Amino acid sequence: MKQLLWKSSGGTLGEQAYETLREEIVYLKLEPGQMIYESELAAKLGMSRTPLREAFRLLQSEELIEVKPQKGVQVALISEQKVEESRVVRESLEITAFRQVVRQWSRLDKTGKEKLSLLLNRLERLLEDQRMAEKAADPERFLQADETFHHLFLEQSMNRTLMKIVLQMRGQLNRLRLLMLRELDQMPGLTVEHEQLLQAVVRCDEPLVVRLLENHLRKLHDELPKIREKFPHYFTN
Repeated sequence: MKQLLWKSSGGTLGEQAYETLREEIVYLKLEPGQMIYESELAAKLGMSRTPLREAFRLLQSEELIEVKPQKGVQVALISEQKVEESRVVRESLEITAFRQVVRQWSRLDKTGKEKLSLLLNRLERLLEDQRMAEKAADPERFLQADETFHHLFLEQSMNRTLMKIVLQMRGQLNRLRLLMLRELDQMPGLTVEHEQLLQAVVRCDEPLVVRLLENHLRKLHDELPKIREKFPHYFTN
């Protein structure tokens, strides 16, 4: 097993192990179909098996791993059906959130200039980070900036339940998204789409925001066959 990048952001040991393993799975350090073992993980992370089992329960609830009796734990293959279900849910929830943001933006433009300026600066910095990741040919950094860009908009909706569900959906989607960023030269186009999306939000053009977001999120569905053809061993129906 490759060296794990230990993440420690507070919380219980089980929560920290979960965050570490989830990131390794999402960023394909632990590959679809790969077997992982409690004893080996416990030694690498310097903890007992009890917190690892807590982490495994959380990962299993997101369908990122499968427990194989008498064998160990396997990183789940990428399910085309689960990806499509997750994509549809994410699209619906993000459209709802972005509609709310556009309406709030319109109000803030009149009464909250300072707050709006700070938010706009953060979003523009993330776009610049995406451009830098594109120049460096760094898909992992690009994906992180992309995720944060969307997350900032979701935060403005003030709907924690929506944010939590979308985060779980992304666990299923981001392995595929990273493969697409690595293999299909998507970074330039996605940055342009984010720029257009931000401009539409600033103009408070809700119908345009919805159209742009739909087209942006549906690329995953349209380009999945290309990735499955390149990595058939990563996928299941």
